[in-house]
Amino acid sequence: MKPDERRERSLRPGRITRLVAQQKNPNRVSVFIDEAFAFGVHVDLIVEFGMHKGQALTVTVQEQMVAADRVRAARVVALAYLGYSPRTEREVRQKLIRSDFDEAVAEDTVVRLRELGYLDDAAYARSYVEARFRNKGYGPGRLRSDLMRRGIASALIDAALDEMIEQDDVLEAARRHAEKRWPRLAAEADPRKRRKKLSDYLVRRGFSFDIVRSVIDELENQHAS
Repeated sequence: MKPDERRERSLRPGRITRLVAQQKNPNRVSVFIDEAFAFGVHVDLIVEFGMHKGQALTVTVQEQMVAADRVRAARVVALAYLGYSPRTEREVRQKLIRSDFDEAVAEDTVVRLRELGYLDDAAYARSYVEARFRNKGYGPGRLRSDLMRRGIASALIDAALDEMIEQDDVLEAARRHAEKRWPRLAAEADPRKRRKKLSDYLVRRGFSFDIVRSVIDELENQHAS
């Protein structure tokens, strides 16, 4: 059972007798009900819920405040995580769960950040494809695999690949990789082994078998003439 769950189970109805700023974090306020500590929340929620000394609080209202505080805290963690680098929805969701937020809070946070434009898997996929293809020369297969591991939906990956990469560019990228790799295989006396090693390399870079076969045929013909 998580600390917040234990705390919510111990809540009791009563009247607020004290609202005290916490020493370690002045932005958080400890709420005392009938002179006993009940829970702590961010100061913004004190204002949002209109809390004041003498106010009667039901357990339901207290649970709502604790839940709202968890959601607020999750958004702070998520925004800080996004501040380092663009992220996918899955990556943010997993970060929150690793940070001890439950799945419902994590999902609520992801939905809200999507609505606010902080999360956009389609834009992430387009940016990732463009950058990795331009800078690394990765083929569509490698790009698809990488994006799937990050939780991008197949339809969004397809759209990004179709939009950002021309087939002729894919072929040219495979040629560049093959030509750069070929000298390293010069010591391989067996042509079949050399071909297989180059083929395996290009497939790992994300190029289809058809493109790999075409590029290697071209390269072998060039070196045979």
